[in-house]
Amino acid sequence: MLRYAACFVSLLLVSGCARFPSGGTGTFTKRIKFVIRLAAPVDPDYIYVFALRDANDPTGTAGPQPVIAPPWGNGFVAGSATHFVRYDGFLPNGGYGVFKFVDATLLNYFQTGIPVSFVTPGPNDFRLEFEVDATQLRPDPAQALKLNYLQVNLLTMDIAPTDPNYPGPKFWDALGDSRLPGSINDFITIDLTTSRIYRNSELQIEPEGDVSDPALDIVDWTIEIRTQ
Repeated sequence: MLRYAACFVSLLLVSGCARFPSGGTGTFTKRIKFVIRLAAPVDPDYIYVFALRDANDPTGTAGPQPVIAPPWGNGFVAGSATHFVRYDGFLPNGGYGVFKFVDATLLNYFQTGIPVSFVTPGPNDFRLEFEVDATQLRPDPAQALKLNYLQVNLLTMDIAPTDPNYPGPKFWDALGDSRLPGSINDFITIDLTTSRIYRNSELQIEPEGDVSDPALDIVDWTIEIRTQ
């Protein structure tokens, strides 16, 4: 109940009212399809975030990082991010929303729409799956076609605390081994200039069993790029 209340208040603060765009885009520029598989069925009471940094940075000098301890900030992502896609059972439109940060503090953001396609998980589904178009990050199609690189992190959590005095605990997972301090900020850089699929089975950066709650444990993922 506390997580639900915090989520609801946060959404009211960032959107101004409980109004959500009808979402989607009819334009095809570059498509990015995300799939994650968990060790247990998706829990609609939890929060699943796909954090993105649109800076056209091929080197990956900075990127989204998980929020794991006070000061909590926005409660879910730190580091450098410009957009995110969120799934939880309290959002409308199948539980998915596409959001944009207002500034580098990451404290203010607003919803821009919903993914162009998505699969809402059922009670026994271990997967989250959706697809966004580059115009959902850059609304001008000409600029969207110039989007060549993104930094990406995949974040799961049982709560997204915003109260700086919240003592924890918070259970979470992200790319990298969350048990190792040197591996908790292992965001990746994806190249959108050609069609390809990034796979955890190839990069081997996300292990199974690095968080105690299996509904938060990312055990596999793919990111597919489709260009025209």
